[in-house]
Order: sequence, then C-alpha cells, then structure tokens
Amino acid sequence: MQRNSHLVLAAGIAGAVFATFLSHAWSEPAIASSGLYGADIKVATVDVLKLLERMLDGEPYASERESNTKTWNDQISDLASQRDALVQSLSQMKPDDANAQALYEQYQGLQQRINGLSQEAGAAVDKLSAQQLADAYKHIHAAVQKVAEAGGYDRVFSSRMTTEDINADNTNVIVQEVLLRPVLRNAGGDDLTPQIMEELGIKEAEPQKPDAAPTEPGATGPAPAEPVPGGGK
Repeated sequence: MQRNSHLVLAAGIAGAVFATFLSHAWSEPAIASSGLYGADIKVATVDVLKLLERMLDGEPYASERESNTKTWNDQISDLASQRDALVQSLSQMKPDDANAQALYEQYQGLQQRINGLSQEAGAAVDKLSAQQLADAYKHIHAAVQKVAEAGGYDRVFSSRMTTEDINADNTNVIVQEVLLRPVLRNAGGDDLTPQIMEELGIKEAEPQKPDAAPTEPGATGPAPAEPVPGGGK
C-alpha cells in the first residue's frame, strides 16, 4: 500500500486500540486488573497493522479495489472525452457562430457531471476500503483467538514493538506512530505475528520497488482551460 494509505490506516487502528486499552484500564476494578501482572499470566503481542497491510495488499482485496477503481475511472474518462471534444469544437468556432453558446452550456454541464461523479467515486472507494478493513480485521481477530488458545496465552495486545521505522515527518504522524505502540515493554511475552501470518496464509512482503504514480478515481488529467464561447481565432 502507499505510505499515505498506511498512515490513514494507522490512525484508525491506533485510535481503536488506544480507546479500547483505556476503556479497560479505567473501567475494570483494581482487584481484577492485578491479575494482568500475575506470574501465571501468559502474555503476547501482535502487530495488527502489519497483518492488515499484508492482507489488504493481497487477494481478494487488491483485485476488488482495482476493479472498483477502474469502473469509476472508465465512467469519468468517457465524460472527460466528451468534454474535451466540445473544447476542441469550441476552439475552432468563430466568435459570431450561433452554436457556440449551446456548445459552451454542454461543456459546463459535462464538467459539472465529472466533478459530481469524481466526488461520488471518492466516497465509494472510501466505503469499500472501510468494508475491506473491517472484513480483514475479523479474520485476524479469529486467527488470534485460535493461535492464542492453542498456545495457552491469557492476554494478547495489539502493538507494533519496533521503533526503527517511525516516520518523523510531522507531529501528527509521530502521534500516530506512537499510538501504534501501546506496549513499550513485554519482557515475558511473545510476538505472535509470525504465527498469525502463517494461520492466515500471509507471506512476508517483498522488497518494495519504486512506486508508480497511483491511479485514483477521476484521474483524467488536468481539466482543459475553460473555453470562451465562439473563441475561435
């Protein structure tokens, strides 16, 4: 996934994890929370964000997003072609051509439709991404329950333990990165991420190649300069 997608995803996951952690920390009686640190408690961590990234980069999620994006882009591209043809026609008309105003109004109507469809596409893609995220998390949650039960773990925390990959672009990014790591030390626990990846059939990511320019819905290139009715030479 692109880095900006990772950050959006990270913010959502971090917020949910942190809110859940605080909710349990403040709502449970003190006597109940003391068991969390008992010698007989077996603790582990899982890098949920890594699992989500791997799943959403794989099938069937990637193909579903690609198909959805292509469907929207095809619709917008068709309207953009019609708009560009009108621009070409208007540029060849003489200033006193009686048809210029009518063509110009058609141009404006097409441009409005393109703008509206682009907004609709963005909302649809966001909704699909949210649905995929929720679906992937359900699979991860089920896998964690299975692996943790088989290994006899009493507590499994969602946390990214490493700090070498923290992106320090700005304050908001740092806050997101920090919230991804609610567990700062887990001396007696294990990282179950590899076992969960195996359970879900997720492979380690291959070394990243330079990213090509992303194709977003409605990416039909810059809109042509607004024509002037009868703007011929």
